[in-house]
Amino acid sequence: MENRNAKGLTPAEREGLESLPRERMPSPFLEERTVRALRERGLIRQGSIRAGLVRPWMAAAAVAASVALFASGLAVGQMIGARQTADALAAVYPNQADRAAAMVQTTGSAYTAALSRLVEVTAAADAGEVQRGREVALAALWAAASEVVRLAPDDPLAVQILQEFERARGEASPADSAAARSVVWF
Repeated sequence: MENRNAKGLTPAEREGLESLPRERMPSPFLEERTVRALRERGLIRQGSIRAGLVRPWMAAAAVAASVALFASGLAVGQMIGARQTADALAAVYPNQADRAAAMVQTTGSAYTAALSRLVEVTAAADAGEVQRGREVALAALWAAASEVVRLAPDDPLAVQILQEFERARGEASPADSAAARSVVWF
């Protein structure tokens, strides 16, 4: 009986195995023969391998996918930013009333800044655009005055502002809105 090692090979077999080359280059025509054999068996078609060919529907699909990815990333970023702002406000103002007051302060500052910007651009802007901006500003002020009256119904200033808005609304008509000017002092 021949002497075999742990792998079950005789010394001659082991020597023959070790003499084999570790790497061997395939024939230069191996790829061509493989592709031809796959085509003959119907596994690949003649025109299925085209490098660099982009069809119009592929380009449109890629653009649509990239726009969808960008929009969803923007939406998620906005959502995370809003959540972080709300969490920061909750941490700074743990009381609900304090947090609401801080939001009113922030919003009021933004409203004032926007009005200031509207005043700055009135000279260079179209009269229609300025009128629309003024109407939006007054509508926001009216809504704010309504909420202040709900918050403090006995506050004479808020009630007076709201009454003046109601009076101006009843008096104003499209024909005389440009001619009449009403100033509300508070």
